[in-house]
Amino acid sequence: MGSSRPARDARAPDRQTPAMAALPHLTLGLAGVVAYAIVSLALRDYPYALAVFGNAVLLASSLLVVGVIVRRRHAWAGCQRLFWDTLAIGMALWAVGHAGFAFDDLVVRSRTWLSWHTLFSLCGGIAPVIALLTLPHRGPRTGSVTIASLDLTASGLLAVFLYSYFVLVPSLSQEARPAALNTLLQMVQLNRLLLLLALVVLLWLARSTSWSATYRRLAVAVGVGLVLRLGTNVAIARGEYQSGTLHDLAWIVPWLGYAWAALEAPASRRDDVDSPADVSPIWLTAIPVLLIPALGYGLLQLGTMGSTIDSFRVLLTSVTTVCGLALLTLRLAAQSGELHRVDARLKLLAAATEQTGDLILITRADGGFEHANAAFLQALGYSRRDLSQFGFSDLLAPGSEDLKSRITAAVRDHGVWRGTLMRRRKDGTSFPAASTVVALRDQTGSMTHLVTVDRDVSEELRLRDQIVHSERMSAIGELVAGVAHEINNPLQAIIGCVELMMDDTSGKVERQDLELVRREAARAGQIVRNLLSFIRRGQSHRELADLNQLVRATTQLREYHLQQCNIGLVLHFAPGDLPVIVNRDEIQQVILNLLLNAEQALASSSSRGTIVVETTREDGRHIVEVSDTGPGISPDLRGRIFEPFFTTKEVGQGTGLGLSISHGLALAHGGALELRESGSGARFRLALPAARHDEVPASPGTARAAADAARRVLIVDDESSIRRLLGKLLERRGFEVVEADTAEAALSLPNPERLDLLVCDLRLPGIGGAGLYRRLAEKGPVLRTHCLFISGESSPAERHDPDLSHVPFLAKPFTAADLDGVLSALGLASSASAR
Repeated sequence: MGSSRPARDARAPDRQTPAMAALPHLTLGLAGVVAYAIVSLALRDYPYALAVFGNAVLLASSLLVVGVIVRRRHAWAGCQRLFWDTLAIGMALWAVGHAGFAFDDLVVRSRTWLSWHTLFSLCGGIAPVIALLTLPHRGPRTGSVTIASLDLTASGLLAVFLYSYFVLVPSLSQEARPAALNTLLQMVQLNRLLLLLALVVLLWLARSTSWSATYRRLAVAVGVGLVLRLGTNVAIARGEYQSGTLHDLAWIVPWLGYAWAALEAPASRRDDVDSPADVSPIWLTAIPVLLIPALGYGLLQLGTMGSTIDSFRVLLTSVTTVCGLALLTLRLAAQSGELHRVDARLKLLAAATEQTGDLILITRADGGFEHANAAFLQALGYSRRDLSQFGFSDLLAPGSEDLKSRITAAVRDHGVWRGTLMRRRKDGTSFPAASTVVALRDQTGSMTHLVTVDRDVSEELRLRDQIVHSERMSAIGELVAGVAHEINNPLQAIIGCVELMMDDTSGKVERQDLELVRREAARAGQIVRNLLSFIRRGQSHRELADLNQLVRATTQLREYHLQQCNIGLVLHFAPGDLPVIVNRDEIQQVILNLLLNAEQALASSSSRGTIVVETTREDGRHIVEVSDTGPGISPDLRGRIFEPFFTTKEVGQGTGLGLSISHGLALAHGGALELRESGSGARFRLALPAARHDEVPASPGTARAAADAARRVLIVDDESSIRRLLGKLLERRGFEVVEADTAEAALSLPNPERLDLLVCDLRLPGIGGAGLYRRLAEKGPVLRTHCLFISGESSPAERHDPDLSHVPFLAKPFTAADLDGVLSALGLASSASAR
């Protein structure tokens, strides 16, 4: 007893907090009503000023509701947001209608209640009734918004039809206008009464929810407005209504109540936002739709109001009926889709629990079968009846029978066993499975069951073999690339010289022989390119990818194995996407090589190690860093870790190609792979250029064409035969040729700004062709667009640099026709034809 009293006292302030928080808003609203009454009485002797004041306050109070809802809209979700949105739309339409009324009242000086703006003004009373169909006290129910919206639309269509049928259409006749006005006032009052009754019912249904206070505030405002509207209706019917008088409180009080309720309405609970859809019954849409033709055509049979009005009623009934049938069709389609989604969700949950990809086996402590999930049955080919006859050891490959006793002992002593098992299928074949075995114990601590979770690692082992094979192929590729460079240079000289001889030879037989030589030399060059394409993937295989996704997918391949090896894996991903244009397989190979290196470095450590993988953004590049807490790399070895075939492992333990190939792949993608300093262990950093979707490289074809006079070209190649060949070809095309054998020699030439074209080999000694291009482009701006790269490799690493992607490239050996095509694209075709 004594302990319970303080608890009640402690909770008492919490129960008073909502009422205390609502008190300022209520006080402010009452003060506004009192202020309105005072100003209204003060202006009663000035009719026009009174009308201006009244219309302004009415318009401001309606827009206040809209503003409050818009301000708090982010706090609600699903059907709760739909409720307030419907109310706000109704009040906005009421404001439009009242603006039309105010124009007639203040400018035309003809106050009328039956005009175009009447239907808009009626939305202020219709919208709250329709909005209550969302039942906001039942939660957000985001999955039901579409169906609820169709229900609201059908009810709104019925309300518009009723007002138009009984009020607006009859008002077209002067004789029927008084009766139409009385009907309008009665329907407005009936609508408010219906709204009040609906709020009272919902207040009782939601008495135990947080929405009860909201319903209460709305009910109070509507109730007061209902009473005040009685006097207002009488004044309107007698023609005694004046804007700005106390009669306007019939609108102002409900509007202020709506704003008060919206300010104090509870926000949607985030844990209910994704709750399952609560599909409302179809009759909420069907009944309003079916009532339209029943009332419209039925009342025409009971009486007539003249051919003109009856014709308008038939047209109104027909149009709204068609719209209603369309809504009903949409409602049926939406409900059918929702039912399909619910059914799919149930099937998904069942598949996730029973048919998970992991193989789950439950056995008794003595090894007898208890249960296996569908994935286990499918992987081994047994039925549950077959497994009931086997024990734990019977499902292992021959030679593994003694594992049962060791696993049982490890589980009994340590609670868990992890390792690799060779599972035996029904057909006698076997497969490796990474297995985790844990014990289920009773209340006394005795082991009652063993739960085994297996994962087939056949694909992982196959991938590992594939990576080893890929490393070997990459090593061969490096060798072939070097050989290709040496072969393509003499092939280029042969083809070029043959083409020059063909230009100077007129004999048919001699030209045929030279054509044969050129064709066979080109065939040899194509063989080299095909060999390179087979060994190494080219640029055509690259695509846009998310670096975060690539890292996540690669680490998942090793996560389970790292856990078995007592190695922790920590992942830190940069927020958002990290778009890069890469070959997915090659970048995954780089990341996997770094993980394997870190894993092998930690394997020799006696304590539990950790691998940290982190992605970041930095200066237009996306970064992946892989660090470990292993012994690290000694300073005397850091300069050799990217050398091919260099390894610190024992003979037979490694090829020494992993980091070398990874380094080459990073360069081929325009990035870099570096070893960074780390406090403990090793830290490798892979940097890749960020994909820039909005960057459109300048088209070489749009470059400024050089003048026909003094057309100068600089040819830079370390092969003298190639320089002489290109010089002759370009001289015949109207160029003044300057040659250089190195990048340094080219930079020492005078007047680089007078060059009209630069032709250079990418594989120059020293700073290389790319470095030469950048330096000359600074001195001669025309070279930024008038440049041609050549190389004995079909896809050198420099070609993947985004800054050089716009520069045309020819792989040796190329023909004079290939050269003419590039010159034409560079805008030099006017004087580039062979002479």
